[in-house]
Amino acid sequence: MSTATKPRPKTVRRQLREAKRFSWTGFAVTVAASLLGTLVPAAIGAGPGATLISTLVVTVLAAGGFTAKDGAARGIKAIAIVLLAAGALVLTVTGVTVLDLVRGKPATFPVVPDTAAEAKVVVPESVACGTTPVRTTTTCTVAVRSVGAGALRVSGIELDSTDFAVDAKGCVDQDIAPGRRCTLVVSFTPAWRGDRVADLTVHHNVPGPASFVELTGRGG
Repeated sequence: MSTATKPRPKTVRRQLREAKRFSWTGFAVTVAASLLGTLVPAAIGAGPGATLISTLVVTVLAAGGFTAKDGAARGIKAIAIVLLAAGALVLTVTGVTVLDLVRGKPATFPVVPDTAAEAKVVVPESVACGTTPVRTTTTCTVAVRSVGAGALRVSGIELDSTDFAVDAKGCVDQDIAPGRRCTLVVSFTPAWRGDRVADLTVHHNVPGPASFVELTGRGG
């Protein structure tokens, strides 16, 4: 008398391999949807948090829609959706984050470390405003350059001399993108003859002390 051999139950790995929708095509479609869910909110300025949520929702919907017509069991469908969505999200978030860092632009997602987007500043050590007659005004400029990975923000200035005045509206409370600069316009009006020196202090969001510029001029 012969006994029938029960077929071995299929493993999850084998069922996924046999699932028609769990393929490189399905993964590519899910990644494309994930990128779309990232680019559209970012383009309209939705913010890092909203962009991340949009990317997550669109990716899961795309993965679910792509596996909806698969003939596999419901449990395998759920596993396929999770794997497709997770892989697409990791690829999208990592790729966009690296691109943000390379381009030096603000983070698209809130997962970018703050240190990666650190602002840096370059100002001249000194600026000469030249010679001008007493009680006559001449102008010179101080360039404030943003050279870090994040935007530079000048929060205020200080000046320790009445012979000099600074128009800072082009810099103060402005976000200066990496690679760009703003200009402080310095007016020099000597009260009497001789050399004049002043210290200009520039306060900003760069970690560490404020930046200092020596202003010089001569009353003629």
